[in-house]
Amino acid sequence: MEAEPPEIYLMKDMNRPLTEANVMMSLTNLADKELVHMISWAKKIPGFVEFGLLEQVHLLECCWLEVLMMGLMWRSVDHPGKLIFSPDLSLSREEGNCVQGFSEIFDMLIAATSRVRELKLQREEYVCLKAMILLNSNMCLISSEGSEEPQSRSKLLRLLDAVTDALVWAIAKSGLPYRQQYTRLAHLLMLLSHVRHVSNKGMDHLHCMKMKNMVPLYDLLLEMLDAHIMHSSRLPPRPQQDPGDLTEVPDRPPSSSSSLSNTWMPGSTGGGGEPQ
Repeated sequence: MEAEPPEIYLMKDMNRPLTEANVMMSLTNLADKELVHMISWAKKIPGFVEFGLLEQVHLLECCWLEVLMMGLMWRSVDHPGKLIFSPDLSLSREEGNCVQGFSEIFDMLIAATSRVRELKLQREEYVCLKAMILLNSNMCLISSEGSEEPQSRSKLLRLLDAVTDALVWAIAKSGLPYRQQYTRLAHLLMLLSHVRHVSNKGMDHLHCMKMKNMVPLYDLLLEMLDAHIMHSSRLPPRPQQDPGDLTEVPDRPPSSSSSLSNTWMPGSTGGGGEPQ
């Protein structure tokens, strides 16, 4: 609970009528700001910093949009028909239609948020689910070969078990009968598959917007997008990298090559770079 990031504000008036360019610019601006706080959030999850720097970076590279979408659904739960991207930026479906290809993703997010509302998701459950997204994000990418990776996998599984125990505890706090507790646990875990599905759609859409040069992408957001695409398209295990080259991704613009590693440094504010 204490790891939760602060509310992020766009701090900019959206001109009406909305255009595809200013909506996407606002959303990418917000996402870049949230990514900086997401790094701080992850490092406050008990046990996360015990992983190596490469593992920490890799976990976030694999799930950052899922984490953003989980937060978006949580903020929007009391606003049927709207998505609350920040306290000063909310969009209805009609407003979201100005962005080409966004309607399907918008509808999926609205539907998933409705399910969260039906389940009356509690804050303790929400923070546990978000941590589970982070820790489960690259489970299929961890190789069973190598001397260090089995140990890393074991450590990751233990931490995931600890977060699952916390979720079970949060559900039990409600006082539901045991049978209903297990049913609720199943329903909450099924939410994560929906979030993963919407995230994949969103990643494709964001990549498409980038390729069309429709909107600027800020340094940290661009780096995370490229890294996620690299991980999701690579079938073999991730090769070992030199610690001095933590964030290199093929075909990545040179200007963004150090933004993630700089943001990871203690005391760094990170983010807010110039759009690409």
